[in-house]
Amino acid sequence: MSLLHEAIQEKKLDVRMLEKNLVRNVVTDKEAKTAIAALPDDSENAAYISLDEVSEQK
Repeated sequence: MSLLHEAIQEKKLDVRMLEKNLVRNVVTDKEAKTAIAALPDDSENAAYISLDEVSEQK
């Protein structure tokens, strides 16, 4: 397989390409939902801030 083909396959479920690929029928809705469900929950690493904190920093 060519390097370009491998790169395209790797990115077909990328969030930046997913909507276009769904419209073009490159990815099925079921395939997209399965891939999204398989993503790990990384919410424990999130940093929560308030809008007041952001405006105070300016």
